[in-house]
Amino acid sequence: MLRRKGVSMAVVAIVIVVIIVVAGIAAWAAMRPAAPRKPLTLVYATTQATMSFDPTDHADETTTICVVNTYDPLLYPQKGKPPKPWIATEWSVSDDGLEWTFKIRQGVKFHSGRELTAEDVAFSMNRELTIAKGMSYLWRGIVERAEAVDKYTVKFYLSKPYAEFPATLVHLFIVDKEEVMNHIKKPGPYGDYGDYGKEWLKTHDAGSGPFKVAEVKVGEKIVFEAFKDYWHAKETYGGWPKNAPERVEYYVYGEQATLVTLLKGGKVDIVEQWLPPKTFLELAGEKGIVVQEDPDVKLFFVSMHNQKPPFDDVWVRRACSYAVNYQEIIDVVFKGGVQAVGPVPVAAPGHNDELTPYTYDLDKAIECLKNSKYWERFHNGTGFTVTYMYVSGLESERMVGELLKQYFAPLNITVDFKPEKWATMCELMSSPETCPHMVAIFHTLKYPSPDCHTYLMFHTSSWGTFMSCAFYNNTQVDQLLDQARATPELDARYALYKEVQKIVYDDAAALFLVNPIHRIAYRDWVKGYEYVGLLGFDLNFYNLRVEGKPSA
Repeated sequence: MLRRKGVSMAVVAIVIVVIIVVAGIAAWAAMRPAAPRKPLTLVYATTQATMSFDPTDHADETTTICVVNTYDPLLYPQKGKPPKPWIATEWSVSDDGLEWTFKIRQGVKFHSGRELTAEDVAFSMNRELTIAKGMSYLWRGIVERAEAVDKYTVKFYLSKPYAEFPATLVHLFIVDKEEVMNHIKKPGPYGDYGDYGKEWLKTHDAGSGPFKVAEVKVGEKIVFEAFKDYWHAKETYGGWPKNAPERVEYYVYGEQATLVTLLKGGKVDIVEQWLPPKTFLELAGEKGIVVQEDPDVKLFFVSMHNQKPPFDDVWVRRACSYAVNYQEIIDVVFKGGVQAVGPVPVAAPGHNDELTPYTYDLDKAIECLKNSKYWERFHNGTGFTVTYMYVSGLESERMVGELLKQYFAPLNITVDFKPEKWATMCELMSSPETCPHMVAIFHTLKYPSPDCHTYLMFHTSSWGTFMSCAFYNNTQVDQLLDQARATPELDARYALYKEVQKIVYDDAAALFLVNPIHRIAYRDWVKGYEYVGLLGFDLNFYNLRVEGKPSA
């Protein structure tokens, strides 16, 4: 009996000891700092290596993605509508159309902690005009200068009326003047401003946008981190939005096949829009992947260099326009879309619906050649060899080239291929001397106006950009476009743009091929994607939500 009692007491003692040990461990664990929560991460992948955080460099989709995520524009684009107030809350124009005054939102903070003011807005525009790169073609020769009237009022002085001026300000991204000036290198090409901070801005930002640049490996990788003091988040959501990505990893890969593999494996959340249409159709059948399709206000065209034989002859350009099987290109290459009828996309505001489309008619193409000054050369079999330049690795552009080679053979026009990286193409297109005969171009709407697909493509002052690589020269068109920009009344202004469309289409200034369908693929845990229809703005990662993504 005593033995049993002793055993019982021993058991009780052991239990007590165990309880004390467990309680101690629990207390120790409770006192330990919790492991840091991993930030909600979105992963984006592309094959395009161009990247910069200098707003004066942004001109294509990938550089626009860089700045739209780290800076705020003066006005913000809306789908199918005029721009809405953003950094500017209201604006007015003088009776003569030469002075535009904008009120600036108060309380907006830069990533540096400084408040954004009118001085920063004026500095940003003047910097654009001085450096004269990127999107500055929207304002060069029109905006003379900008100045801060007071802390929250900025004024722009124009040399001539420009009715579409507010529409262009979706591309005026506001830089932190003090931050830029603290990082200039001297000497430099801009006098007292040295290099204007351009070297530093290759890998750093000076913005107020939803994300800060945390890491950059140029041409390979970007890491964005949420700016938790973002003014729009605080005003709209009372803080960083629920399920909005807190970290974005942006990767560049050399092959589109790699993007597809990573997306299927869930290693990447969203990929570029430039995959071949056939690939998107295949991805649409994959479990857990969403392929979103939207009508596009984009023009896919192939330039015909209007200053180089044989395309310096309008009859040769018309012949080529009749030699193309448009429906075949739509069906085989783009897997949908509509034929482009003129430069302004069919779904865009201001499109001229009265144009007669070019049709596939080889007999008519030959008749056009007979009117050409080069007819004898075509007739005797000598013909011409032309160069077709396209983005290397972009399958849709290569496929179009293969079809053009087939279409032009009966005309005695031989097509040679020149695949290049996009950055190299832009350099070659900057001059009529270096630009090849033909270039494949996707021209996305840059601002909500027909001016984007007329003035930027065909006014002689626009030569030097990828949009104007046809090097079209028509004094009447220049005059009409100047007149349109100076016309404040919308219907009268659009009538002038429509007249321009008729002229350049009749002149076959380029091969206007397709208004394609916009497609993009992402994992089904990505929510909130909306195609804005304006260059790069749909990939403002702040607007996306990540819900139910598996843990790594």
